[in-house]
Amino acid sequence: MVRCLFVLSLVLFPVVAFGQTWECTEQMVPMRDGTKLGTDVYVPKDQFPGPYPVIIERTPYDKGSCENVHALYFVKRGYVVLRQDERGRYRSEGTYYWLKDEGWGENQDGYDTIEWAAAQPWSNGKVGTMGLSFTCANQYLTMVTRPPHLEAMFCAQFATNIFKDLFYAGGAVHMIMPTWLLTQSEMVQPLGQNFPAHRGYLGDGQSWMRWYDRKNETREAFAESMISPMLEDLVGNPYYNDYWKQFAIDEHWDQVNVPIYHYSGWYDRYPHAAVKHFNGINAQGGDKARGQQKMLLSPHLHGAREITARVIGDLDFGPEVSFDYNALRLRWFDYHLKDIDNGIMDEPPVRIFVMGENVYRDEHEFPLARTDYQDFFLRAGTSGAMDSLNDGALSRDAPANEPADTYDYDPRNPVPSIGGDLFVQPNGARDHRPADKRSLTYSTEALTSPVEVTGLPKLEFYASSSAVDTDWVVTLTDVHPDGYSQTLRQNILRARYRDGMERPTLMKPGEIYRFEIEMYPISNLFLEGHRIRVVLSSSSFPKWYPNGNTGKEMDEDFPGVVATNAIYHDREHPSKIVLPIIARPATTN
Repeated sequence: MVRCLFVLSLVLFPVVAFGQTWECTEQMVPMRDGTKLGTDVYVPKDQFPGPYPVIIERTPYDKGSCENVHALYFVKRGYVVLRQDERGRYRSEGTYYWLKDEGWGENQDGYDTIEWAAAQPWSNGKVGTMGLSFTCANQYLTMVTRPPHLEAMFCAQFATNIFKDLFYAGGAVHMIMPTWLLTQSEMVQPLGQNFPAHRGYLGDGQSWMRWYDRKNETREAFAESMISPMLEDLVGNPYYNDYWKQFAIDEHWDQVNVPIYHYSGWYDRYPHAAVKHFNGINAQGGDKARGQQKMLLSPHLHGAREITARVIGDLDFGPEVSFDYNALRLRWFDYHLKDIDNGIMDEPPVRIFVMGENVYRDEHEFPLARTDYQDFFLRAGTSGAMDSLNDGALSRDAPANEPADTYDYDPRNPVPSIGGDLFVQPNGARDHRPADKRSLTYSTEALTSPVEVTGLPKLEFYASSSAVDTDWVVTLTDVHPDGYSQTLRQNILRARYRDGMERPTLMKPGEIYRFEIEMYPISNLFLEGHRIRVVLSSSSFPKWYPNGNTGKEMDEDFPGVVATNAIYHDREHPSKIVLPIIARPATTN
């Protein structure tokens, strides 16, 4: 198919399917600084009277050649659709730097594209945007600039604050960014000997472990093992500063004035961000935003191709789990861009999937107003449930006098990441027992009745270390009657960030400190005969780059030192996890 079309080109590509026709041209759309961005413009023909509402998706992943299946879905239903390569990518001019030209900076490519589309003769002036992951990121940044013709957004799976929600969540470097850069050939040129044998985004944890071992042997700095200016900037700004604030969407919710449908999944990287966007914009946004937000939380992994999955990791979540993503987006845009009263705004604003029960349920808020927050204390074992370092108990009863649980953490031998929102295999619902065995575990007795945990769990614990800095990793699992330890949620806290992300403070070796880790949202029904388990360790690789325990910055923090770490659970140090419990309806036999 011919691709070479520019801003004044009128060469068209008629396409016919199901009795409907449309035309698609590539146009070079000018930005405020004169840079032109390659844009495929899909326009309905014959079946619908114009002018038309417009839907835009902007991508760093190659817009294609007028053949995008999602664009075709909407153009066949009476929308003009724009698919655009971001600045410096594929058919677009300029230099790419992730997200820098998307928000409220000197260039505002999202704003300019929306307003250009609204002014075209085929447009009725109503513009919506859609996308997932990075094509959601540019939307969230653009919404803050308040384009006058932006009427609605459908945004899936991205952060509110890139530093706090992802790349340095909890203070540790999340390895998703170097992994993502490795898949983008125009952005990074990895040294051959350090290139993990991966399949695009996926690969496996062992390939990253081999890279980590080689890096420690050669004592290369992080950026030396992967050549990328963007990566150097990310690693070179390990604290929350002005570099990160230029992408901090959550500091600008008061500038948002548009209805948004937010989507994420329990095994995605961003359910916490969807919740924060939903609540923050509802509380701080303009008149068109407050009370006009919707949110869907399914159990799916990250990515558009995962939304139709029924098996997520090891487990089959049943026939109800999959949904028609495009049909949902169509309802949203039909209401906001075509004024079709299809009832979508009359429905409850929140829809969640309850794992274990494996059903969707409508709610009016998240966290739920009826939540009963209950303390489950970390206790001395043994529970008899796991051959771990301690096999501790998780109990509703507070501790009295109990000894601390200690373990040695060697950064050269990190605990493997297993399941959850991991960006490589194994991800999703997986058996966490190989990691449990190398960690401290605290398990309840087998449950005599189902327990629903829906909301944001929080771990409050007391710990010390022989090192000046170390990491604390907490994993929540659902232990099945056969011992299978289903990964539900995992979070991390770098000890130096215990008092905030802007002013790190090292520890005094041997001193006991109080720590809090607010875990990301979850909804899971622990069934009768199952156990609730909390797993504590000091590493999870390749999800997070291991802490060398020296207190130095990352490129000076290897090969590291062994840290002897202790978790306390006694009368003066009642370590616990606070679980958001939802009462279940009474059943009768």
